[in-house]
Amino acid sequence: MSNQQVDDALVKADRWSKVIALFFAMGMFGLATLLTESFQLSAVVAAFGAIGVRIYVPYHVSVWGEDSGGIASQSYELTGNYHHGAAGIALVVASFAALAALVAGPSVHEIFATGTTSAVYGALGVALAVGAVLFVLLRTALPS
Repeated sequence: MSNQQVDDALVKADRWSKVIALFFAMGMFGLATLLTESFQLSAVVAAFGAIGVRIYVPYHVSVWGEDSGGIASQSYELTGNYHHGAAGIALVVASFAALAALVAGPSVHEIFATGTTSAVYGALGVALAVGAVLFVLLRTALPS
């Protein structure tokens, strides 16, 4: 497999990541809407999760993708620098953490009716904390 074929495979993975992220976003939006009954918060959670998927898929292919001879794509000298696996995984997990915090807290309708947004800020804090810790751990654990 030539460097051009590896580059073409990574471009193909990048294109497929758009489709995968779209379906992930639709599923996440549906799940979040069922659990929180808030379209706005569900859209935010789904968008951040989809961005994480979009970032992770090309990274995964660049590191673990192999040609017919079993050689990793990353071993070719002209392979693109897709080193964002930790950020992608952290965004996806942080989205689920924010959703869990929103579900565990008070009702979203109650939050907006009373004007107190502490539960929303709490979910944001949980997502940031989980995402940051996971990013730091994965940045050193995942291959680059």
